[in-house]
This record gives sequence, C-alpha cells and structure tokens, in this order.
Amino acid sequence: MSVLQYAKRSVTLLAAVSMVLTGCGDSSPDVPFNPAGTSADMEAVGAAFGSSAFVSFSSLSYLFDAVYTGAPLVSSSVAALDLRARGAGGMRAGAIRSAKQLARILSAGRNTTLSASRSAIPAGIAGKTYEYSGGAYVPTDRTGAPSNGVRFLLYAVDPVTLQPVLPLVETGYVDITDLSGTTTESARLQVVSGTTTYVDYTVVANSVAGRISVIGFVTDGSQQANLNVVATISGTGAVTLVYGLDVPQRDVSIDLRLAASGSDIQNGVFDIILSMNGPNGTVSLSGQFTATGATLTVRTGGATFATITVTGSADPVITGANGQPITDQDAAALQAIFELTADAFGAFGQLVAPVSFFLQPAA
Repeated sequence: MSVLQYAKRSVTLLAAVSMVLTGCGDSSPDVPFNPAGTSADMEAVGAAFGSSAFVSFSSLSYLFDAVYTGAPLVSSSVAALDLRARGAGGMRAGAIRSAKQLARILSAGRNTTLSASRSAIPAGIAGKTYEYSGGAYVPTDRTGAPSNGVRFLLYAVDPVTLQPVLPLVETGYVDITDLSGTTTESARLQVVSGTTTYVDYTVVANSVAGRISVIGFVTDGSQQANLNVVATISGTGAVTLVYGLDVPQRDVSIDLRLAASGSDIQNGVFDIILSMNGPNGTVSLSGQFTATGATLTVRTGGATFATITVTGSADPVITGANGQPITDQDAAALQAIFELTADAFGAFGQLVAPVSFFLQPAA
C-alpha cells in the first residue's frame, strides 16, 4: 500500500462510516435524516480524494525521503502498515507508530538550538527537480523547484499495482518547501497537475509544546476536503490525536479525537470520540479501547443506537439499543469503525512522512 493512499483510505472511511450511520436511527431532531442527501454527501467527500493526481502522489511519495538520506526510510514501513492488526490491537499499533514518529521528530528539535539562518535542506538538494527512474527518484537539470525546497515529478500509475506505467507518462509534480523559522520546523507540500493544485497542506512541528499539526486541503478540482489534524505527545510518550475534516460544498463536518489516558501509550486506555454534522443528519460515537478489548456507544439524533464490545482478538459483538435488531449494512459500518481508529493514527503519520526530513533541525 502506498503512503498517502493509506491516508486517502482513512479519511474516506471516516466519512463513509459517519454518513452511513446517520441512517441507523433517528436523525437530529433539528435536521431530519435525508438518505439521498447523505449518500450524495458521502460521494462528495470520497470524490475529493479521487483525482489521478492524488493517486499518483500517494503511490510515489514513499520514495521521497531517499533523496535526502540515501535510503528509503518510509518505504521499509509500508508493508507493516498494510499488515496492521484490526480492532483494538490495530488502533493501538497505529498509535504506537505515530508516537515513535512524533518522538523522533520532536526530540530532534529539543536537542537543537535554532537560528533564523538555519536550513533543514542540504545545499546540494535545494532547488532541485527529481524524476522517477528505475524505482527511485534521481536529480535532473530541470528548473522550477522552490529555491528552499525540492520538486518531485509525478506520473500515471497502474490502478492495481500503484506503480508507474511504462513508458512513463508525466502528469504533474509535488513541491515541498522548507518554511522553518526560529522556534518551529515547518514544511509545505503541494501537488499540482496542469493548472490545478490538488493537495496543499502545511506541517508544523513545535518541539517545546510537543505538538505537530497538519492543516490544508485535498480536492478533485470540484469537491474540496479541508483537513486540520493535530497530534501531541506527553513526556511519557502518550499521544492525543484530534482529526478534523470539512467539506464546505456540502456543509459537512467530521471530527475525531483519540487520546491515551493512561501513563504511557503501550499500556494506557484510549478514549475515542467521533462526531459528524451535516444538512442530512448527525451521528456520534464514543468509548474506550484497552489492551484487552473495547467498548463503544453509537448515537444518532442524540439517542443511543448500538453498543459495540470486543474481547481480546474476538470479532466485535454489536447489540442494538433496547434489544433492537441491526441490519447487515449497519453492522458492516460499525465494524469499519475499528479499522477507522487504526487508520486515523496511520493517516496522520503518512501525511507527515513525506515532509518529515524538513521537520528535523540541521545539526
């Protein structure tokens, strides 16, 4: 699985789960449930991540870091991400990966004295444009890259293998620009094809606050999904992730918060709160994941719809409110929430991965 294809899946899944669940019971008393409108909302959110430019970017971005370090640091972890565990174990595994990534980036900042003149990108790489060749990115003499960053050319990819089709067909480029200052490390990433910017987000690392944020958007040229993601890490390594997604064209807003409430991420309890608000209904989910299982409550229109429990590695047990039966479609949507919790942490990590080199101060 490619790097931001992973992020694409998680964000779209978040939208899909939230919107499907609006049909599981009474909608908001203020906004009657509209199944046709909800389906259209879901399609719009998914469409924002459906451009060929986004697919090319997500399929190739895991190769970027090898340009800076000489070794593909991210690609070595892609297989592990694709083989992640499901359920409570999957969420915990995703959280631990993010905690390690956060700790690595933020600890570098704590141990470095920053100056206004510092530059995270080596002089021999700054301003260079890179093209794909033989499974890796190599430098070219082409111009246009940001002077304080790099440019990676994008190509059409096979939808099944997610590898560049041969012969290569150039479709656009990715610009990564170093925006770091005296107190924070920051980088901006843009994906451009033709005259359209399909992805544009900025990542900021604040070592003093123990926080990394991702703010920007993804679009297909028509529907736009605005992202606002903040992850913080405590002195013991516990992580809190706040994940926001808005689609202004549909007036849809989705929010997810995951937090380790124990003393450390390896053994602590994880609290989850998910909410979706829009013109076609509302849904919320809350509960806890522990090392041995999970308990979650789903509400629609303010009323309890279902309870989900997991023990160990067993399949989830879904009980409808007041003993009411639950449809196969509803059960499948609730099952997807377990994948969502793991994917949310994974998505954050993979948004940060293509620019992580720029977030680590130069020695």
